[in-house]
Amino acid sequence: MTATAFQFDDVTFAYRTQRALEGVSLTIRSGERVALLGANGSGKSTLLRMMDALCFPASGTATAFAAPLTEAAFQDDATNYAFRRRVGLVFQNPDVQLFNPTVSDELAFGPLQLGWEKPKVRDAVDTVSARFGIAHLKDRPPHRLSGGEKKRVALASVLITEPDVLLLDEPTAALDPASRANLVGFLAREPGAGRTVVTATHDLDIVEDIADRAIVLAEGRVVADGPVLAVLHDVDLLRRTHLVFEHRHSHGGPPAGSHGHMHSSRQEG
Repeated sequence: MTATAFQFDDVTFAYRTQRALEGVSLTIRSGERVALLGANGSGKSTLLRMMDALCFPASGTATAFAAPLTEAAFQDDATNYAFRRRVGLVFQNPDVQLFNPTVSDELAFGPLQLGWEKPKVRDAVDTVSARFGIAHLKDRPPHRLSGGEKKRVALASVLITEPDVLLLDEPTAALDPASRANLVGFLAREPGAGRTVVTATHDLDIVEDIADRAIVLAEGRVVADGPVLAVLHDVDLLRRTHLVFEHRHSHGGPPAGSHGHMHSSRQEG
């Protein structure tokens, strides 16, 4: 039987008085590629942060690799260290994540925090730089990079330690078409690593390429969970959860020339 990466049972969470998650129950198996779908404010980013132990349930229970995801558990340095070796999160805004003087320092930061020997760190930096096509950027300050370059560096800085779980929050946000295509291509190939990949997004155009299962959230609740194609073909579900909208326009002439088209919410700007 495939091991469980995450288990959530009736989980709730609130930011002060605003509920972000309400009675969330789900299981994510090791090696799965899962898309968390939902409009802005649906709770998907909060759920992703909880999977990275950046916040914890107010009620209900959550586990990662069968161990409790609780604030008390993560007061233990050994627990925190073991978890950080296994789970990596790439934030929506790479500027939140990149803070070192150079790209090379950025890539080395995680391995050094985990206590790797310096020769191993140097080898890993060279390997991941070549893998992501960023070797020519190693001496550049991250804040001087383009949006697509920052995304690649942020992803490389997480994957350099080869975590068991990769968490991505809106990975294609603010990317130009070429950078977006490169990132999606990488994520489409990632299953070969046997890694669990959970992506929070409302960009429906990429979901079929990067995930096999889709979980739809609305107002902090799980409203659908199933194979990607089944979810993407449920237009009524997507409309109700504001993942698509219908735009009506006329080609001129009589009213019969007016008709609707469905668009993903990414196009709403």
